[in-house]
Amino acid sequence: MSEIILEKITQNKNLTLLFWLRNIAIAGQLISVLFVHFGLGILLPVQPMLVSIGVLMAVNVFTRFRLKQQQPNISKHEVFIQLLIDVAALAVLIYYSGGASNPFIGFFILQVVIAATILTPKQTWAIVAVTGIAYLLLSYFNYEVAGLSNHSMHGDMHSGMSGRMGHATSDDIFNLHLHGMLLGYLITAILVALFVVQMSKNLRERDQELYRIQQQAYSEAEILKLGMLAAGAAHELGTPLNAIQLISDELKAALYEQEDYKHTLNLLERQVSRCSQSLNDLMTVVRQPRAVSAKEQSVNAFLDEVADNWCHLNPSVVLEKAFSTATDLEIVTDKLLAQAIINLLDNAARVSSHFIKMITVEGEGTVDVIIEDTGPGMPDRLKKILDNNLPITDEQGNVRLGLFLVKTLVQRIGGALIFSRSEQGASQVRLRLPSVVPLDITKK
Repeated sequence: MSEIILEKITQNKNLTLLFWLRNIAIAGQLISVLFVHFGLGILLPVQPMLVSIGVLMAVNVFTRFRLKQQQPNISKHEVFIQLLIDVAALAVLIYYSGGASNPFIGFFILQVVIAATILTPKQTWAIVAVTGIAYLLLSYFNYEVAGLSNHSMHGDMHSGMSGRMGHATSDDIFNLHLHGMLLGYLITAILVALFVVQMSKNLRERDQELYRIQQQAYSEAEILKLGMLAAGAAHELGTPLNAIQLISDELKAALYEQEDYKHTLNLLERQVSRCSQSLNDLMTVVRQPRAVSAKEQSVNAFLDEVADNWCHLNPSVVLEKAFSTATDLEIVTDKLLAQAIINLLDNAARVSSHFIKMITVEGEGTVDVIIEDTGPGMPDRLKKILDNNLPITDEQGNVRLGLFLVKTLVQRIGGALIFSRSEQGASQVRLRLPSVVPLDITKK
């Protein structure tokens, strides 16, 4: 399962939790408003407060509709917008029910905790700023409600602090208490944003690393299965190939003197020899670990050998080589790496049957082998599949293991497979390999 799909599933779950939390908040707010107004006889401005609750209900109806869709594609931005609506609705309710003296003003911190847990750091700090500003404004402005002790912060905030605390009025002390609540909220919100955001980031990084390890384990398992199948196929093909070799030798002994058959018999002998060599190489790779079969080799010499072998099998395709000549880096090579490059050349030849270009570019501790063709390039859909270490399936449903195997091999040796385009618009596959030691070719 791709990382993108996992992110979508996570956001869907987050929005589902937010949906149920909002349902609880709506029920609690509705009960509180009706109880205070009708039960306690405190005449609240019910109409605007019910409108605010109605807005939350409408948001939840829309959220329910979104969650019922087949592919809702919930984003963090959508969750962020909904949290802002929750903050605004809570601010309206508190404005009409006592302002900063309302004990429920502390529920602003819940929005900060939710944001710090499921949103990005920037979105979290935006929620901190919005709730902090809302708290500050509610400390100065609120709707006057008859029957509620309204200890607002209007007037001179320092009137009771000019003398000793013993001479301060009850309003001055309560104002100081409200200021302390505001300061305490801001400190709490900032600490929550700092620590919860970092903890959420650590958890996400851990999940990403676990996902990467799982994908790597999956790739290793696929490679192991393919290796077992290849070993079995090589063993089973050995006997019929030996029989073909014997028949070829007998035909050559009987018909070689006839000019009409010489070319055909020579071609048959070369093809049988090629098949035998391929099977021997396959068995060598299966039996020997890379540490035994690998060797350090000049990148130019290695690529020259691979390119010459490929051109011998594909005489109709023009392969232009543009290798770096300033320094000739050494890389660790083996038959698997050679086969990986051949696979890339074969893919290029399918879409650019007349001209392919192979380029080398040196980097810091790396060398890039670039295979350039005139084809349309790798589609974005296939790139996403390959990025998640999964085999590619084409439009006809056939599994194309070539690129999957190439990428898996390159990753195992510390390299990378990159798809891009040149400045002239040509399609490029960049095979980034770690280099060993730079060689000064002037000393050769």
